[in-house]
Amino acid sequence: MLVLLAEDEADLAELTIDYLEDEGIECDYAADGKMAINLLETTRYDVIVLDVNMPRADGFTVCSWLKEQLIDTPVIFLTARDGIDDKLIGFEVGADDYLTKPFELDELVARLKVLARRKNEAKRIFQLDDLIIDYAAHVVTRNHKEIYLQPAQWQLLCLLAKHSPNVVSKLDIEKHIWPEQDVNKDMLKTLIFRLRSAIDCEGNHALIHTIRGAGLALRA
Repeated sequence: MLVLLAEDEADLAELTIDYLEDEGIECDYAADGKMAINLLETTRYDVIVLDVNMPRADGFTVCSWLKEQLIDTPVIFLTARDGIDDKLIGFEVGADDYLTKPFELDELVARLKVLARRKNEAKRIFQLDDLIIDYAAHVVTRNHKEIYLQPAQWQLLCLLAKHSPNVVSKLDIEKHIWPEQDVNKDMLKTLIFRLRSAIDCEGNHALIHTIRGAGLALRA
């Protein structure tokens, strides 16, 4: 498990990181909200731990930014602000949990494991409208009908689902599907056509959209 801890109290952060690492949890550290955002732009974490009162950007601001960027990583606030109004704001901006200081380190570990487990369980199934992707069973259904996909089509659909509803560029698709091959336009065009024919066939409304000048998106 990889966790981001954003906490401006250096002594508390050091103590927490040492304890987490003893429990087998890797931890990146941000001393303020801006540093946390910089790390979140380049790294995907299993859980994010945010203090509320941080310089440069407080925890509520960082959490709101996460939701604006459609980053669904679980967030737990770890803060001395224990008022009900603060807790309500925390959950309103997108927090999954809220732990007030002082706290027990073993309780923090337990909560982190619960949030990470929920995230991993959610990853096993992707659903958009009547489209369901069961990653573990390697099965795709739409409108309760199973859809057979060739390996490259499955790869492309999973890539689009991973980034849904955001756009995936055609260059990124090529690198993902054919990492060591020279790709011509017809290869990608054919793959997209066949995937769209499988997913959006039989009168189903379109879920795979070409965004002109940007790429491909899986969205309702």
